[in-house]
Amino acid sequence: MPALLHLTDATQAARSRLFWAALGALALAQLFAFWLVCSNQVEKAQARDSNMTAQQMAVADCLQEVPGSTIASCSRRVADVRAAAQPTQTAIVGATPVNYNYR
Repeated sequence: MPALLHLTDATQAARSRLFWAALGALALAQLFAFWLVCSNQVEKAQARDSNMTAQQMAVADCLQEVPGSTIASCSRRVADVRAAAQPTQTAIVGATPVNYNYR
């Protein structure tokens, strides 16, 4: 009987090590997935920031270069140029608009 008890203890120790190894691997996988999500969000925020900066510069250039221009007319002009540069997107039936994209 003591030999059987020793085998059971060894089996439990192996299972315990396997459990902690699996738990550690799961935690690392979750941290990696979290890092991927965060880095994607940071890239999107940087793109929005640079887009906003470019729009502000375009409005400022318009105000300086076009005589008699107003903020509203320059904003409208920048929006028209931006709309012409973007390809037309067909709306998907039942889609909800999210951040200017249909998903």
